[in-house]
Amino acid sequence: MTDAAGSTIRRRDIAGFSLTEAVYAEGVNLARHCHANSYLNLVLAGTYLERHCDREFQWSEGSLHFLPAGARHENQFQTAARVLRVKIETGVMQRLGIERSLSEPREITGPLSAWLGNRMMREFMSQDDIAPLAIEGVLLEMLAESARCSDETHGSSAPGWLRRVRELLQDSYLEAPGLNALAGVAGVHPVHLSREFHKHFQMTIGEYIRKRRIEHASDLLSHSDLSLAEIARTCGFSDQSHFCALFKKHSGMTPAKFRDLSSDSSRRPARPTRLGPVSL
Repeated sequence: MTDAAGSTIRRRDIAGFSLTEAVYAEGVNLARHCHANSYLNLVLAGTYLERHCDREFQWSEGSLHFLPAGARHENQFQTAARVLRVKIETGVMQRLGIERSLSEPREITGPLSAWLGNRMMREFMSQDDIAPLAIEGVLLEMLAESARCSDETHGSSAPGWLRRVRELLQDSYLEAPGLNALAGVAGVHPVHLSREFHKHFQMTIGEYIRKRRIEHASDLLSHSDLSLAEIARTCGFSDQSHFCALFKKHSGMTPAKFRDLSSDSSRRPARPTRLGPVSL
């Protein structure tokens, strides 16, 4: 059985959703196409490229992303890949009132994304009679979390210079560049930069850096055996207590609890860049 050039391993249909685990062979290329339904995709293994009209994404193991209905794209599988694809039935997002927030393709990130992805896969594999209800709950929570992140960071009306600043922060959030340096990149006054960043992205530059560091920390908690103190140092927090307090504020749980809930997934040894403590 095939599904969009992929070989289907297993499939489950529940209220409002259809989940398919599929394998794609190395070298498969899918010409530009679109889907009538929106999809959530969790990459279980491998890597592939997804090209849209004006954007390009490199999806790798652990990536969780949303593809809206009607978005024209093409895929190139550089390696064999295994993907859990969740088709969202028409009307689900309308009932949730999030179709405007999730109108563009996007990666689902944040402290809860890895945990939700792991939970979705575990329930998908489960054979008990509670699994369908659990899957539906996880998927609804995942869509809500994605819409919340999109509302916080989409910045679709942001000027080009401001989007460049955010792109720079996406790559250098562990280094926490100074406001004057960021303003120099943008060619604007630091006060104007601060005001416009908050206006378009609904958070300060410091809050955005903290958010990105928490996302990085959640990945390390899920996929490494580093201690909490080591993760705090790696992610640029001043100390372990500072890290724990901020992580709980952002995710609603302690780092230890988050790691415990993520423990069912296999962990990969991490080789993070070590940085000195930076207090934000």
